[in-house]
Amino acid sequence: MDASLASQISLLPRLNRGNALAGAVPCKVCDSPAVFFDVVDFNKSAGGYAFGPSGINLPWHRCDNCGFLFTPFFDDWTPDDFSQFIYNQDYALVDPDYLSARPKRMAEHMAQILAGFKDARILDYGAGANVFAARMMELGFSHVDSYDPFSLPTRPEGRFDIVLCIEVIEHSPSPHSILADMLSFLVEDGCILIGETLQPPNIDTILCSWWYVAPRNGHVSTYADRTFATLAERAGLIFHRGSGHPHVFLAGARFTELAARCGPPLTYVRLGAPGHWPAKGFSGVEGNPGQQFQWTAEPEISWTIDIPGTSPRVQVMIPFAHESRRGFAASCAIEVNGQALSTSFQERSVFAETESLAAGEALVTLRTGPLTTTPGRAIGLAIRVVGPPAAQSPGLQPPQAALT
Repeated sequence: MDASLASQISLLPRLNRGNALAGAVPCKVCDSPAVFFDVVDFNKSAGGYAFGPSGINLPWHRCDNCGFLFTPFFDDWTPDDFSQFIYNQDYALVDPDYLSARPKRMAEHMAQILAGFKDARILDYGAGANVFAARMMELGFSHVDSYDPFSLPTRPEGRFDIVLCIEVIEHSPSPHSILADMLSFLVEDGCILIGETLQPPNIDTILCSWWYVAPRNGHVSTYADRTFATLAERAGLIFHRGSGHPHVFLAGARFTELAARCGPPLTYVRLGAPGHWPAKGFSGVEGNPGQQFQWTAEPEISWTIDIPGTSPRVQVMIPFAHESRRGFAASCAIEVNGQALSTSFQERSVFAETESLAAGEALVTLRTGPLTTTPGRAIGLAIRVVGPPAAQSPGLQPPQAALT
């Protein structure tokens, strides 16, 4: 073995799950800890490693709260750096459709979605070679302009009713900054349409082998639907999740019909253990700061949430650290206001989504089924504490034989 490598390995700390949190960085969307998720080579493109590895490794982090997946590798890159090392003469090799074929296809798709809005002032943000705007005008749209920080850096004058951002936001190291820049072009009651491939439900299993994690394409981040819901909420916007259509960030009521045409408004709610003891239905707080949890001590646990009037569809995630027996989480069910929802198990969370929910206070109930009896107590699901570290309950340790 190489002596330098041996020296590096010898300095590594003993294996400890707490080390995962030590390597976390702040999430760029919601500021929660984003732990190390995976590593990929700089040359990974949407086509995998078609051009071989570079030997330059990029760490990727994922926020457990909002699902944002990103690499900090490019955070200090300048536009010139991107132009030299990403958007150079080889870029057409990793994305041959970006110059003409894809923008033409997208223009024809968007023309159908924007039917009835041909007189709106539209900006194609991240326009590339300006093909999209030209095709939209051929299709009868009278006011379509283009802007691209790299290829078309002259900022157009005036404000726009609709800003289109198609397969662009994943190229930015700063989600809030790129959204703020798009908003600077938007009229007060306008809307932003974002074409973006969302993370698959099994992202925590396939990790960064997912094709869209592609740094050589300039993809420095990827989004879940709850990431967009969080980003929109922090900007004072309403998020509509597209279904075969672009996602919408709505700034006012003027384009409500257009937003609904693309998909339903969505609010994301993450429900965790209370973080204190005693608490109805829970045992004491256990685990290390940042990784704390409380076992459910009753087969029915409830939370009260507030539903904004703009978001009748609500996504609920209840994250957990352990199961008292294998398969326990998969047997759990979520109800809202007494109505059972289709419940699944994904990303170490019990997950459900309402079809329609009235604004106001709602009661979310987790039904866990029969508890597992261990020495001294009966427990169910170890639900993670969401929020700041809580005071640990003395004398309580997880029953190791029960953890899965």
